[in-house]
Amino acid sequence: MQNDRYPKIHVRSKNELAKHLADRKFTAEQGLELINDVTKNFDLYWKDHKKLSKPLEEKWVRDASFTRLGTLLKMVNQKVLAPYDHMVPNFVFGGLSKRSHKMAVAHLLGVKRGRVLLKLDIRRFYEQISKERVEHFFATRADCGKVGARMFANLACVQFGAKDQPQPHATIARGFSTSSRLAVWCNLDTFMRLEWLIQKELKGKDPRIAIYVDDIGITASRVSKEEMMALYPKIKKILERDKNQPLPLNDKKTKIIFHAGDTYSIEGKYEGKRGFEHLGIQMNRNDLTLGTKTRWKRAEITHLLKTKKAGHIGLKKARKSLQRYKAFIES
Repeated sequence: MQNDRYPKIHVRSKNELAKHLADRKFTAEQGLELINDVTKNFDLYWKDHKKLSKPLEEKWVRDASFTRLGTLLKMVNQKVLAPYDHMVPNFVFGGLSKRSHKMAVAHLLGVKRGRVLLKLDIRRFYEQISKERVEHFFATRADCGKVGARMFANLACVQFGAKDQPQPHATIARGFSTSSRLAVWCNLDTFMRLEWLIQKELKGKDPRIAIYVDDIGITASRVSKEEMMALYPKIKKILERDKNQPLPLNDKKTKIIFHAGDTYSIEGKYEGKRGFEHLGIQMNRNDLTLGTKTRWKRAEITHLLKTKKAGHIGLKKARKSLQRYKAFIES
């Protein structure tokens, strides 16, 4: 794979990182003190987010907010990683500047009619990305050398499992501000191979792919259910058999959906009409609107406002928030 598609960060030591973080209000000396403190007290500055974590699914959200680690991670994310967002291919969204879930779905609309959608879900995405993989990215792709790469990996990763029951291996920390961008860079070669496959197999059918964190959407025009089913094993092979960074798919969440809403499992079993939706957004012929769940929620709030006292502040705020979201999606 070509190295020219990767950012050249060139941070090989704590001192060089401190210089990257410095600006008019924050000196390199302050940066170095922050880095040294976080390095020394790393485990004191993060915890498991009890409400957002899903232990039964082996997903733990790590919380470093309002700590010096959280401050450092935000600075690294904004000043070291974010400046290279423009280098990420235009079919990758999520955790990147000016690349929202709405843009991901709009990208899938394509220009030809008769669209068919293949929805894929990567199982435990962040937990699949090892600390070694992060270190490899910084060392060999971003030109940070072994010392700088190890420093970044130590900041971005934690031991797998609950904090009070850590497992031997470490992975990207779900919830850290650097995680989404690093997940993209660590898997970019795989994502590129996937995009090449889609363009080759669906050539002439206006193929589109949109990767948004762990959700992958693939659309094409006038494609049969059987064609999508035949494509799936090839996609699965690229994602799951990568010797450096396998990304297993959740077969239960894999769906083939036609524009009329007819939905099939990857085995071809009919599952009824679910609406032509991706990432919670309804995809019409030429535009977008709210997905089914959000529309139901909006209708429920409207009903409650009619039955409760007119001054119910919480419901009014929720409705106003949904109205703003609707305007954003449909604009």
